[in-house]
Amino acid sequence: MENVRAIATFQQIGEEVYRTNTYIQFGTSSQSLGAAVMLNPGSAQLKGEVRRKLVQTGAHTDEVSLDRTMRQLVKFMKATHSNLNGRLYIYNLFYVKNAISKEAIELFESLKSTGNYPTITRPSLSEIQRHPWILIGWGVEKGKNSGFYELEKKKWLELIKESNIPYFGVLSKDNDYYHPNPNGPAHSERLQQLIQAFKKEIEPSISRN
Repeated sequence: MENVRAIATFQQIGEEVYRTNTYIQFGTSSQSLGAAVMLNPGSAQLKGEVRRKLVQTGAHTDEVSLDRTMRQLVKFMKATHSNLNGRLYIYNLFYVKNAISKEAIELFESLKSTGNYPTITRPSLSEIQRHPWILIGWGVEKGKNSGFYELEKKKWLELIKESNIPYFGVLSKDNDYYHPNPNGPAHSERLQQLIQAFKKEIEPSISRN
């Protein structure tokens, strides 16, 4: 997509790859346009030759390919913002890469329960407060054993509420937040739901500030 890039840091720890410090860059400004809190990193990969650097050094920051979810978020941003010059920051409940949600939760639970999940902390309150709004889209997937996963959701909600920043998402009947880019034809409907939620819940808050 023209004038849109994604940047991320990848780390190889043991057998797993972790992706942190991810943002979608529109234009040249480093100002935050907003933030999204997702489940975990999916399919976005380091481009070309820089993949080799990750293997060699164990960590590397560079441009990554836009995955399906990132492309959906770009469409959302273009539909809700007239002047796109800045960054959409992407946080996750956990940072180990796996494109299948249920498997990702099981892997996270296993790594946490065995003490093999690296120390990756949630952002500070001051960092969260530099964003004008937050989109919650960690999905509604449930696991058989998901205590660590549910705790992360609880801690993130507490952090977001403490920040007093406007937040939104598409809620399920169980009062959880749908992923912004479901598989199949539903992704077009979800995009419209997100746009409507933003215009109803976020734009009035921003205009008052």
